[in-house]
Amino acid sequence: MIDQIISQINTLNPLTFNIIVVVISLAMVIKSSDLVVYSISDYARKLGISDYLIGFLVLSIGTSLTELVAAITGATANQGGIVFGAVLGSSLFKFPILGLLLLISFNIKMKESIVSTSPISTLFVIVFPLILLLDGQISRSEGVLLIGTFFLYIVRLWRVEGELGKMKEDVKFKTIWKDVLIFSIALGVLLFSARQLVFSSISISQLLNISPYIVGLVIIGIGASAPEFTVQFKSIRKHRQNIAFGNVLGSLVANSVFVLGVAAVVRPIFIQSSAILMTSLFLIVGVIYTLVLMGKKNVNWKHGLVLVLVYLVFILFELVF
Repeated sequence: MIDQIISQINTLNPLTFNIIVVVISLAMVIKSSDLVVYSISDYARKLGISDYLIGFLVLSIGTSLTELVAAITGATANQGGIVFGAVLGSSLFKFPILGLLLLISFNIKMKESIVSTSPISTLFVIVFPLILLLDGQISRSEGVLLIGTFFLYIVRLWRVEGELGKMKEDVKFKTIWKDVLIFSIALGVLLFSARQLVFSSISISQLLNISPYIVGLVIIGIGASAPEFTVQFKSIRKHRQNIAFGNVLGSLVANSVFVLGVAAVVRPIFIQSSAILMTSLFLIVGVIYTLVLMGKKNVNWKHGLVLVLVYLVFILFELVF
């Protein structure tokens, strides 16, 4: 019923209508994502999970739900450009977000994290789907492989976390029912708004004769990353920087193997590897630099400036080439 009403209104002025839908959908995505993240992170803290794993696993999955819905919707519509645009655009935008926060914080002391002992495996997991895409597609079987890689990686982190002896075995429902309610409502809004965001973005790309990949890279990619700024800002302000860095790397892992894996299982993804070559190179540079920062004892505004400049150079290359 709602889709029919939207379709009728759309016939009046398609471009204006779809731009309005994108703006409204982005606002709904940002707010609902924020509520989803709040509810699951509050529950995670009640379980006694460490700051790093809250950022890496709990918050990264919560903040990646928008990309997941966008990727599934794009795959269903047979729009591989939208899928990769949303995932890569969101992944790259995490670097300037973190960079801006480091500029604001000026200088922070780093704490040892779980991932600091395995930077090579983390880098491989993030780059893995780009390797699979060398033949121009990610098949359903490769999608299953990506999902399996994600869960194997998470199991490893979870085991290390369990060995630290911080997690609580019993948390009563009466202490978490509000989190469950907020999560359920916010998730429903997120699923609906992200779906409308994708379809309107596809319509705009067709009306303006712009590549769906570019639209996904800019509109969906940046919009999907917006909730993470709040998460990272609050965590650094409260001197819980492991949440911020964990969220960046966790989101990159979730986007690369889980989101793309699920989308490929829904429908195989086809896109020329040359079309995303430049984006992939900048993504790899950003990941390596972030991993290097996590191995340092102190991170300052200069490191943040580098992250921001990497993204600005990427945008310049996209506009020029």
